[in-house]
Amino acid sequence: MKKFLTLAIMAATIMSLSAQEGAAPVVLLNYSTLQRKVEKSNEQIQHDKKKTKSKTWEKRGELFQDVFLFGLEQVVEGMSPQTLRLFYQDPDSVMTETKNGNLNEKYVYDHMIYTFVNGALQDYERIDPIHPAPLEEAIEAYQKALELDEKGKRADKIKENLIELKNQLKRQGVNYYYKENYDEALESFENVLNINKMDLFEGEMDTLMIQYSGIIAREIANKTDDKALYRKAIDYYQQLAEVDFGGPNTYLQIKMDQMAIGDTLAALETLKEAYEKWPDTVNVIANIADTYIQMKNIDEGIEFMEQVVEKSPDIPEAYYWQGRMLINKEDVEYIDRALESYKKAGELDPSLYYIWYDMGYIYYLQGADFYDRANVEEDEATRDRLNELGKEKYDQAIPILEKAYELNDENPTVKYETLDILQRIYYKEQMMDEYERVKALKQNL
Repeated sequence: MKKFLTLAIMAATIMSLSAQEGAAPVVLLNYSTLQRKVEKSNEQIQHDKKKTKSKTWEKRGELFQDVFLFGLEQVVEGMSPQTLRLFYQDPDSVMTETKNGNLNEKYVYDHMIYTFVNGALQDYERIDPIHPAPLEEAIEAYQKALELDEKGKRADKIKENLIELKNQLKRQGVNYYYKENYDEALESFENVLNINKMDLFEGEMDTLMIQYSGIIAREIANKTDDKALYRKAIDYYQQLAEVDFGGPNTYLQIKMDQMAIGDTLAALETLKEAYEKWPDTVNVIANIADTYIQMKNIDEGIEFMEQVVEKSPDIPEAYYWQGRMLINKEDVEYIDRALESYKKAGELDPSLYYIWYDMGYIYYLQGADFYDRANVEEDEATRDRLNELGKEKYDQAIPILEKAYELNDENPTVKYETLDILQRIYYKEQMMDEYERVKALKQNL
């Protein structure tokens, strides 16, 4: 997910940086000069007259954008150490270590450390920064500049600066994310959204920033169990749902966070909204069925799945989940109906291993039940009949479970369980060659 997040966000940033290529050589910013300029700016915003001028605050915003840019003027994520040296000369030192099988190199300069992973720049950190949060300081400066610019004379220039500032915030957020500083990453991305709320941008909507803010809010919530952050993630994804961004997956994300805070009813309603828009989406159908099962609202779930198979009779997974719903009733009548649903699913798509696993497991349980009953039955004739029925069910289970095993190339846990059930069946039926075969397969998984 980190790579996905970074590449998508960095696309815009790299585009802005690539505009430098072919232009005049960039003069690298000087740390001491920036320090002096910051000190001067601090004095100006305390000056009785200068602090009332929009230009004073506009220049302060630009200055703090430069403070952020120090050490990053010619830096692009993924660049090589050799390219870094072209612009910033040799580092004071290089620290290397192998981490998770990757070569990590830290290039240490006076005020910056650049981290390369397998020869590609991944992130950076500052040593003795001029200001701990220069971009946040720039936002405040531009807000003050706009407030003082009553006639709007500086609005176009400030907007131009804010557009660049948003790219810098994205870049900062990516760096924080790579360093696993998730709170700071979220703050950076949310600051982009806050800038978009300014009158200058007329409520511009950055769907990617909303999405990533939702992702990171959830990541933090997963680590802290902070319900407020789950709700924040829900809010972000609901904004995306309102503009149909992300399709059904957006609704599935909302549902996941609603389940995390224990609001199963809201989760079910969210999924039903998704189903109304995308009735043929397997993930949506599966999530609705599974939610009904988790809620133990089986009767309503059965009714819903009947509507699904009626509306989408060509979707094998619809019959599969109808079967999953029906077996929760446990009555013989419903078990038989479940098996019919599984068979229909298998006819439509015989390649779905989990259809055959579920069917084989049902036959196994039925067979085991007959055998258990036979073990305590005193009447010989009845006992013999129960053993016959148990063997019939086991004979039905064997080829189906073998098929489930052969088709399953994605779920090792289910594959192991399939072999485990077959091993029990073969032992019970004293099919010792087959027993040894599946035992060996199980050991080698």
